[in-house]
Amino acid sequence: MMDELMLVAATPFKRNNKNSLSIKDFEFVLSFDLKWMAPDVASKVRDRAIGAHLLKFSGAELIPNFDISKIEIPHGFKPSESIFKERSTIEDIIAMIVANCGKNARDTTALINKKQEQFDDLVDIEVAGLLTAKDLGCDIDPIYDKVYCKVFSKNENST
Repeated sequence: MMDELMLVAATPFKRNNKNSLSIKDFEFVLSFDLKWMAPDVASKVRDRAIGAHLLKFSGAELIPNFDISKIEIPHGFKPSESIFKERSTIEDIIAMIVANCGKNARDTTALINKKQEQFDDLVDIEVAGLLTAKDLGCDIDPIYDKVYCKVFSKNENST
């Protein structure tokens, strides 16, 4: 998934042979040049790439957070439908556990629910998911910050 998102994020820069693009130019390539997606979807994909730390802002310009010269776009590449679907944080955690720990999604969900019950439902489901992933030996570093931000922004809003 991340590799596909990285390919999509790299394509507008490679197509224009530039290291920075305006938001408008970035989205124009995805929606009008390549006809991969509608403009509103291109905005969402851009936001996902920023959220995944693949892209960042330098002033009003978008710049890749990775070396685009090392990215080869396969001939005829077109993103799959899954790139357009946003997953929740807990879905990301479940996918990470399934990918790294050999569990299926149903068993993983049951383990996370059990972990949350152990804490008398006093922790957010995402925290229970991280604890479960840690218990199973998964590297939680890639998703830890996302959970931390989600949990603490939610708690700040409720105080």
